[in-house]
Amino acid sequence: MEIGKRIAILRKKNKMTQKELADKLFVSDKAISSWEAGRTEPSLELVMKLSEILDCRASYLLYGDVLKNDIETEIKIKLTEEEYKNLQLLVEREAIFVKENHQVDTYFQPSYRKFVKDNKEDSINEWLRIGERGNKIILNYKNWYDHYCDEYEVEVDDSINLKKIFKVLGLEEIAYVDKIRRIYKYKDKYEISLDIVKELGYFVEIEIKKYNKDLSLEYDELLKVAKNFGLNLNNIDRRGYPYYMVYKN
Repeated sequence: MEIGKRIAILRKKNKMTQKELADKLFVSDKAISSWEAGRTEPSLELVMKLSEILDCRASYLLYGDVLKNDIETEIKIKLTEEEYKNLQLLVEREAIFVKENHQVDTYFQPSYRKFVKDNKEDSINEWLRIGERGNKIILNYKNWYDHYCDEYEVEVDDSINLKKIFKVLGLEEIAYVDKIRRIYKYKDKYEISLDIVKELGYFVEIEIKKYNKDLSLEYDELLKVAKNFGLNLNNIDRRGYPYYMVYKN
């Protein structure tokens, strides 16, 4: 797929006309039409502006983001206890159980940018996380956009000294999340996680593990999977566990 087609898909997904997108970029709607038809391409400067307006990575516009290991695409939905139990029965029939584990995550952010505005609500969309997974300790970085995030992680062996380094660098601990997670594999493409989070309650998270299409198309397929499991897409959570722990405390 060429850059023009990706622009068209994202423009429509953001419910913008060519004229509305053109006005935001200070170009003519004929320029947008030309890009989407593949006759011309936007400059690199305009690609960067497009990525901000269309809420995507510039690399996605330029190259597409298929089979990227540093991207996570998922949806998370908060459940009642009854919804959790009913969903667990359905998932155990339709998916393959992988494991259950106890996960403890500590989240950090620079003190000068602890909170950012997103859709007129306080949210936490970028953090470093130290995750305890049994005998493993994982350092994870995430930067969320809309329904996907940049993600990088590495295994470490000393969380105590790592926290000391964070303190020296001006990183503050903002949240502590303790959960029991049941993990299932679905159709060899998705990972379904059923979470019981201490102090927060019940959640389900569905993540794409194998990419075959552009991100926006993959996300549409992900929504269909969630709907097939009877989940209410109006309840998709775009804040995450750190947000709830910060504001709960």
